Amino acid sequence: MMTKNLEQAHNAIAGYFQLVEKSISASPLGATDQTKTFRNYVEQSVAASFGLSDKLLRAKDFQDVVRIQTEFFQTQLRALTEKSKDFSDTTTKAVSEVTRVEIK
Repeated sequence: MMTKNLEQAHNAIAGYFQLVEKSISASPLGATDQTKTFRNYVEQSVAASFGLSDKLLRAKDFQDVVRIQTEFFQTQLRALTEKSKDFSDTTTKAVSEVTRVEIK
């Protein structure tokens, strides 16, 4: 039953991402680096959460659950650090382009 519910959630999220993708593509902001960066972060985060759910469903005992959650937390912290750096770099680039003033 839990596996069926998880599968239904996977399908619902996949449909949602298709809708978001179409909406972003139609938006004038759809092609910006910031939008792509954010979209990729959200997709990776959701995929990681589903991966956690799959692993927890297959855990053999409480120690296995703790190990799985610890690994997930560590992976998420590394990803957050990386994504924060990427977002900072992208934002800094965008701000520098906007504030660039031509001197004649």
